[in-house]
Amino acid sequence: MKLIQKRISILVVLAFGLNPSFGQQYQAVHGSNFAGSLGIMNNPASALSSPLPWDITLLGLQLKNSTNFFYIEKYDPSGKDPQLAAWIQNGEYKRRLNTQFNMNLLNTRIRTSNRSAISFGMNVRSASLGGSSTYNFIDTILLPNTFLKVNMNNQPLDAFVRSSTWAEAYGSLALNLADKKHFIWNAGATIKSNMGLAGIHASITNGQFKEYVRPVNNLYEVTTAELNYGYSANLDFWDPAASTKSNLKRYRSQSIGGTSVDLGMEWIIKDQRNIELFNNKSQYNYTWKFGLSMLDLGYANYKYGLESVKTSGVKPNINGIALARKFDSTITGLDVLNDSIQTAVGQFNTLAGEFRMSHPTRIVFNVDRQITDLIYINAELSIPIQARTGANMQTQDLNLLTITPRRETQKYGVYLPLSMTRDGSFWIGAAVKAGPVLFGFHRVPIGTKTSYQNGGAYLAYTISPSEKLRKPKAKIIECPK
Repeated sequence: MKLIQKRISILVVLAFGLNPSFGQQYQAVHGSNFAGSLGIMNNPASALSSPLPWDITLLGLQLKNSTNFFYIEKYDPSGKDPQLAAWIQNGEYKRRLNTQFNMNLLNTRIRTSNRSAISFGMNVRSASLGGSSTYNFIDTILLPNTFLKVNMNNQPLDAFVRSSTWAEAYGSLALNLADKKHFIWNAGATIKSNMGLAGIHASITNGQFKEYVRPVNNLYEVTTAELNYGYSANLDFWDPAASTKSNLKRYRSQSIGGTSVDLGMEWIIKDQRNIELFNNKSQYNYTWKFGLSMLDLGYANYKYGLESVKTSGVKPNINGIALARKFDSTITGLDVLNDSIQTAVGQFNTLAGEFRMSHPTRIVFNVDRQITDLIYINAELSIPIQARTGANMQTQDLNLLTITPRRETQKYGVYLPLSMTRDGSFWIGAAVKAGPVLFGFHRVPIGTKTSYQNGGAYLAYTISPSEKLRKPKAKIIECPK
């Protein structure tokens, strides 16, 4: 059982932790004037806040994960003990899983004038969200009958998982709406066109069962349950025997597009001690900066794969022993799994057409306070917004509230994000910036060795003009003869 449990847990880690999964959350630099192209996805208006004429994030990677479903142990990030073991958590409670990942490619920001800036680039993004009702799991459970026995008081059983991965290209415009003596008002918008790379959803609802008393061992029979699981059709068209070029062509033919938008505004309160009217750098010497944005208002579309299924009801005499016989080690693929499911359910229907995975739409409030020339404090609150229609399956952003003290210049920075996640966890993060490199942890990997599955990290390489390039060149004026 230990071996099986370990294999299952590692598959969960790979599926939801390492899968190119939502975010754009380089949390440490949110609200910073030097966030540049990394700040666009948190507020499109921030493109005008940077004193740099341009910057390009050549590559950025970000991973964030929070779960109580599995844990990782025997892992030492120093490399002294490289062994990795993943296990399913024991206990009687609700399970949850939220994983976000993104890869930024050539994200570019250009200030076109003192009152406008444009941004563009490409990203690969993904999100996975899962949860369940309360159920009891013990690692010594070997048979379905035993699992049903220890969960008699937890009916009905429910669980779900959703995962969406897509590639996107975006374009963004930021404009200055007002530049007064005491404040500046900027606004921005980003339009994104995406292509769904992989979409998966699965759920079990209203799982109920009853007990039959027997002389030796009681028997537990499933009385009702509904299954609904689907995946994107492009996953059906990858043939290991075919060439990579041929596979990519077929994969692309089964992928369909979607759209999303980001909207944002920033209000900058100038430093009253150093106000110089008509000074185009006054927006970088502020006392307060307030940001408001609505992010990821949109979706990714997918065609249903061949083995996508929806069921309802359960046939008579589907008890723990029958389940063990039907779903054993001979299940080697979804087609075989579906053959077994058909023998156990009342109604079995394949899913066709398309399904939509809504992005984790949210409203973000950001407040940045300049304490000294180099020291700032940032506070950010993220509030989720539900999809417009109940038919849309939606993932959810993990952020709730983050407070980040920082000390930074253009080239160097030290950051200490303190975060409260949506599931109630408190994380202490840390990040450093050295020249073009930004590296940080959402949660510093310290403490017990069974907590490494919660947290994550980010890394970005951003280039920008040097100080010399930013200085205006002196004009040569000939003396009158």
